[in-house]
Amino acid sequence: MTLILPVKHIKQQSNWDCGVTCLRMLIDYYHLDSSLFDRLLDSYECNQSTWTIDLLHLLHQSGIDAILHTITIGCSSSYNNVPYYESAIQKDRERVDKLFLRETSNIKIGPIEWSDLKNHLIEQRIPCLVLVDAGKLQCCTCKKTTLTRIFDRLISTISTSYQGHYILVIGYVASDNKEFVRYVDPDQTDGFCTTTRENFDLARKAFGTDEDIILCYKRDRN
Repeated sequence: MTLILPVKHIKQQSNWDCGVTCLRMLIDYYHLDSSLFDRLLDSYECNQSTWTIDLLHLLHQSGIDAILHTITIGCSSSYNNVPYYESAIQKDRERVDKLFLRETSNIKIGPIEWSDLKNHLIEQRIPCLVLVDAGKLQCCTCKKTTLTRIFDRLISTISTSYQGHYILVIGYVASDNKEFVRYVDPDQTDGFCTTTRENFDLARKAFGTDEDIILCYKRDRN
């Protein structure tokens, strides 16, 4: 069985806006006014450092019904010395903690499994926003990790430790008792990638991701 949602790929413009770019793709998928979203971003202070709770809040401000699934509330102290987080975590902590309080009713604590994501894609027909470790995500077509592509694009040295990156899961392909996950990568030029379900789980459950996933819903959901 195959399900692939018709998402328009948009490429990120810098090394920090992958999450925001995924939101732009969702805005387009919902056929919402992108200029309104641009104005919302202009007034949103995130210090060029977006957490998943920022993205959830921005979706709600845009009129999109969404739920954040995570295993961690707020900024975990275990990330204080992680290179990816340490430069911004102190200045982000107050904003992130306030947003978690504000969005309490739209947050579910606990892991979410692939079967749940698959059912959501089937029932809602809306992409899922997923935080992954870029160094662990391997595209079957590109034969490169997302982190490698970031190396190529920036032509600079990036730590090989955890590298947070947002993607949109748009479907799956089932073949010969194997399942492949189809996703859109905002850092990729053409954007459309495929990985095995096992590799997808490895990348999205890696230390640093908090297993963050945002599920969006139809407008007429009760």
